[in-house]
Amino acid sequence: MTSRTDTIAAVLRRPRLHRPALAHELSERLVQGLGPRSTETEWTATVPQLAEAIDTALQERDREEKDTPAGGSQPPAGAADTARAEILHTLLGAGYNEPAALELLARAFREPHADPPDLEFRETLAGGHALVIEYGDCELFGSCQCGRRLGRITPGKPLDALAVPWERHTCTELTATPNGVS
Repeated sequence: MTSRTDTIAAVLRRPRLHRPALAHELSERLVQGLGPRSTETEWTATVPQLAEAIDTALQERDREEKDTPAGGSQPPAGAADTARAEILHTLLGAGYNEPAALELLARAFREPHADPPDLEFRETLAGGHALVIEYGDCELFGSCQCGRRLGRITPGKPLDALAVPWERHTCTELTATPNGVS
């Protein structure tokens, strides 16, 4: 059994971030992990991202300590340890057949996440204007959720180089076009 301290230390060595940084978080504190005996940044995360990674790791550790989850049965072997997999397992346990459960889960994921939904700024994967930062081959690629490419930087550079063009895109270019459609 690993201790809570060991679990947190493992996350701090190499966090598994479950979501990209949100634009409003970029102006707040960032945490960076340096490589051993190096000044090279191995990872960068916002405080909320890091807190989510630690919380997820601790929840996984607690789940592993128990023989069965709270529902009383184990998820199917090989099922991904994600919130969607748990929801799907719960729906299947409640009597949904697999196609109906998958469709309900997909439909719920496509719906706006704001409560109440803001019709002017839809929060779906199909559309919107969130700043998306992806890591690939030693570079960070920035793009808008609508598909517009914003540039690329090395991990050691500040994310402002991607946030500034995104702000220009969302604040001036979109308001200058009819109906805000890019």
